[in-house]
Amino acid sequence: MTDNDLLQEIHRVREKLARECDYDVHKIGERMREHEREEMASGVRYVSFAQKRGAEAESCVVREEPGQP
Repeated sequence: MTDNDLLQEIHRVREKLARECDYDVHKIGERMREHEREEMASGVRYVSFAQKRGAEAESCVVREEPGQP
């Protein structure tokens, strides 16, 4: 499969999904979230880079002290 074939496949799938959801970005998003929920229920794990809040949150502080002469 060449790069061009891969891009054509991506565009074909994207167009099919958009057409099935009447080109409504909200419907597309909900469909993707539903797919993710189904995958997670079957044991697939997703990685999230969202920041944690509350007691679970980790913080990183960088302190720069003035150099000694």
